[in-house]
Amino acid sequence: MRRSTTCWIIIAAFCSLGAQHQTTNFLIHAPNAQIAQQVGQYAEHYRREKALQWLGYEMPPWRQPCPLHVSVTMDGPSGATSFHFGPATILSMKMEIQGPLDRLLASVLPHEITHTVFAHHFRQPVPRWADEGGSVLSEDDIECARHDKLTRQILNRGQQIPLRRLFNLKEYPREVMCLYAQGYSMCDYLVKRSDRRTFLSFVGHGMHHGWDSAVQSFYGLRNVEALEAAWLQHLRDTRQQPHQDTLAAQNQGRNVNPTASRPTALQPAATASRPISRPTGSPIVRLTVPPVQPLDPAPIIRGAAPTPLQVGQRFGQIPPPPPFPTASRPPATNWQPVTVRPIPAAAPRPVVQLLAPQFEAQPPTAPVGFPR
Repeated sequence: MRRSTTCWIIIAAFCSLGAQHQTTNFLIHAPNAQIAQQVGQYAEHYRREKALQWLGYEMPPWRQPCPLHVSVTMDGPSGATSFHFGPATILSMKMEIQGPLDRLLASVLPHEITHTVFAHHFRQPVPRWADEGGSVLSEDDIECARHDKLTRQILNRGQQIPLRRLFNLKEYPREVMCLYAQGYSMCDYLVKRSDRRTFLSFVGHGMHHGWDSAVQSFYGLRNVEALEAAWLQHLRDTRQQPHQDTLAAQNQGRNVNPTASRPTALQPAATASRPISRPTGSPIVRLTVPPVQPLDPAPIIRGAAPTPLQVGQRFGQIPPPPPFPTASRPPATNWQPVTVRPIPAAAPRPVVQLLAPQFEAQPPTAPVGFPR
């Protein structure tokens, strides 16, 4: 009996360690084998997809698999990827993601995989705004829409980072959420003006020859300030309609947890006037965007009575869709009035009078068989 109990304790301890699954380029550590295999399939898929989108070709297999640690929780999704760069090469890297599994697969994992694509292309640390902005651009539509809205809120409050300072940041600033939002918005604008490979060439040119030269060479503008003015005008021209802003504000409380990623303890913060000095050979950490908007107070959720459309629903059910709109036909120009003719009154029915019944006299008949 004691031996049996010991065996079960050993098995339980072994299972609590999670599971490992190795693919061509990743070594996944996950809570169980099913999640490890699923994350491995998605990681290899995104590695190929993001390389084709940004570089135009698939990356060769890495010399050693990248450790990928997965922690499935109900907290906000987040991630971090660390790189050790050598002379024009990547010595090692490590990836960590945590949060709800659906958001890890749809948002966090493609974000972190894009960091590896940029590291493979440049073989050196990438400017923060381009690295984080391009990685957010690789996420799903939910995150892209959220960052676009956040960018407009930052600009409306006058809390944006000037573009020249943003381009020259080598570390995370104190306004870290502004870096993520503005970095995404600028990457999205530049990619729409050209394409992803042109954008990477622009970033490489700016890293080595200055950003004014890069703006002139790739986008035909005078300097960084001219690019900033064009970007702001683009945001004005593409601003959302008022009713869309209202719907987004109504859904803000619902979108905070499932679509956002939280800052992790690895996230550094530094002021622009005193950048962090990093010794040679120290790891470079790239993070998934933090989810909670630090510019707004924490939302207070209060109970509300159901609307007429919500009566009879259960918690978590999707409300019924609005009625399908019917196409309205334009009024005709050659219409004519309709002549209404009166309906003639029906003729009165004849009156029928019933009289007493009259019977004709019947001739006498002889009984059957009686001789006539």
